[in-house]
Amino acid sequence: MSGSLQDKQTSSQTCSCCPTGQGLKWLLRGAALRVPHTLRAACLLLVALAGAAVYNAANPMGIPWGPSPGGRVGIPRAFESRLPQIDAAQALVLQEAGDALFVDSRDEEDYERDHIGGAVNAPMRKWVEIWPDIESELPKNRLLVLYCYGAHCGLSTRQGKELLRQGYDNVIVLDYGWATWTEHGGPTVQHPDGHPGGEEGED
Repeated sequence: MSGSLQDKQTSSQTCSCCPTGQGLKWLLRGAALRVPHTLRAACLLLVALAGAAVYNAANPMGIPWGPSPGGRVGIPRAFESRLPQIDAAQALVLQEAGDALFVDSRDEEDYERDHIGGAVNAPMRKWVEIWPDIESELPKNRLLVLYCYGAHCGLSTRQGKELLRQGYDNVIVLDYGWATWTEHGGPTVQHPDGHPGGEEGED
């Protein structure tokens, strides 16, 4: 008797207009189905972007965001496929005027044999090793002209992107590097027992 009375009390406490656990599940599922797929995709994308932004901000190696050349605000320069480039004639003007610091991305032995006058040697193939010491020699308030071996060498471009990640803005690459500099008669500093500036390097 008490059992049936308890059942009646339980059933009286359950309102017919209130969905049970199973009914609530179906209601939520129906509501989700009524939301347009594009809206749901947009919400998921926003959540993913927000998470990525938080991770990037918290990561010491995160990519800095800032203006790109030409004022394209909001595009990380490190994402750009190519850095600004100049030819040998333009590089000669900059060197003669003292308006830029040249950075030699080639290996140390090639730099010691022959290099552009006043250039700082920052071997890209040893970048992680040399960065703590070379950073003080590369002021952020100067225009940096990077160069490596020649047409098929990507060391200077890779180095430029690393510098952009470190917060440098005034970074350009000498197109065709050392090869075009010497072909155009650019002045060099040669080691007393040196030889021409090394063989062309690869990435």
